[in-house]
Amino acid sequence: MKILALVLLLSSFSSLTLMEVVKSFKDVCSDFFIHKENDIIIPTIFPGDQYKNICQRWKNKYRFATVYDTVRRIPVYSAYTFSGKEQKSRSNEWKIEPQLEDITEMNVSPIEAGKIYNQAVDSDYANIKFTRGHLFPYQFTANQDQADSTFTLTNAAPQALDSNQKWAKQVETPIRKEIKQGCQVDQNHLVYIVTGVVPGKNWIPITRDGKEYNEGVNIPSHFWSAYCCTSNKGQLVARAFIAEQENFKVKHSKIQDLNTELTDLYKSAFSVFPGLDLK
Repeated sequence: MKILALVLLLSSFSSLTLMEVVKSFKDVCSDFFIHKENDIIIPTIFPGDQYKNICQRWKNKYRFATVYDTVRRIPVYSAYTFSGKEQKSRSNEWKIEPQLEDITEMNVSPIEAGKIYNQAVDSDYANIKFTRGHLFPYQFTANQDQADSTFTLTNAAPQALDSNQKWAKQVETPIRKEIKQGCQVDQNHLVYIVTGVVPGKNWIPITRDGKEYNEGVNIPSHFWSAYCCTSNKGQLVARAFIAEQENFKVKHSKIQDLNTELTDLYKSAFSVFPGLDLK
């Protein structure tokens, strides 16, 4: 009976969520990236086994895509579309992703932290001055199910409380305003957004199996975001924002300028919308 109960529990849970680690976004969840002729425009993905491509799935539907760094236990970026709708309510249930671990339990946090090595868990954020900074913010989602899907710790990175508030006010709100004023947004014209972080020098310590690791969850030095849309004049346009966590100050820039700055910060070539001729 216990085995049957466990099977039924896992079966019902898998109907809600099945995060997928994939080799290529082009093969599974390409809808969150710009399609140009016979190509799909995917931001740079760094080489190495620590970087995992995640198709974020919730209630049998893909909701967004994430590249996750299992060494630093933070995402590199999340890619998503914006339809012009804005979800106001939020979930407080943070999830983890079983496919990043050698586990079969359901992925609602908290799970015994001792078994979770490749990602952050909810308890890693306890009693500290950092909050879980969404990369795909729930305010940009179109409905409650999509909003709930963003509450996975693979879509969050440590963000100082004041930085989190300023990011929402000085980046997320202006992006929505710019999109509404300058972009075509309907069922045939979606806005493509990529939001990411740059690893910093500081870490949140974590405990796993009773052992403390000083380099647990990396604290990003910068948060950045970029969007691309079809303008009211029919042109492909894009804008970018980047802010340093310490001494918070937002830079507004062209995509080419953001690519240059991220290449310098990552110390590796990076392009948000590679191959596009953007205004």
